[in-house]
Amino acid sequence: MKKICGLFFLVFLLTSCSKVKWSNVTVNDKYALQLPSYLKPASFSKDASLQVQNSEKEFYLMLVDEDKAQFVQYGLDYDLHTYFKVAANKYDSSGTVHPTLFLLGKDSACQADFKGNINGNDVLFKVVTIETKSSFYKLIIWMMLRDKETHAPDVERIIHSFHEIQTH
Repeated sequence: MKKICGLFFLVFLLTSCSKVKWSNVTVNDKYALQLPSYLKPASFSKDASLQVQNSEKEFYLMLVDEDKAQFVQYGLDYDLHTYFKVAANKYDSSGTVHPTLFLLGKDSACQADFKGNINGNDVLFKVVTIETKSSFYKLIIWMMLRDKETHAPDVERIIHSFHEIQTH
């Protein structure tokens, strides 16, 4: 009986230690989203306001936010679809991918997956663009293609937790 109780305790201890903790992260008082504790700060792009990674899990994320006023200032008439095409061009130069449209709260968003290769490794890039009243957001998450299903629940939670912070 003691061995069985010890075994149950060990299993409980191992499973409780492996649960991922999530944190609400606010960036520049502009937007917020939930991130798993295994992601740590990173530096991939000077344009990204949020950059995190876990090199052991081979999971990377960056988010770029851009004010719509800047597009108008340069005479660009962007909507969500145009912004997505520009964001996805690096991964789909033919422009043949049709993104999935969805809502994040009251904001419109679209996403698509792209397969690529980095140093001989098959990689999945998930490109998500979001349009709010005042901004466009580009969220790019990449990982090893073989880990797509493993990371899918975390990826979905991250994406669907995104919201712009309302300032009055």
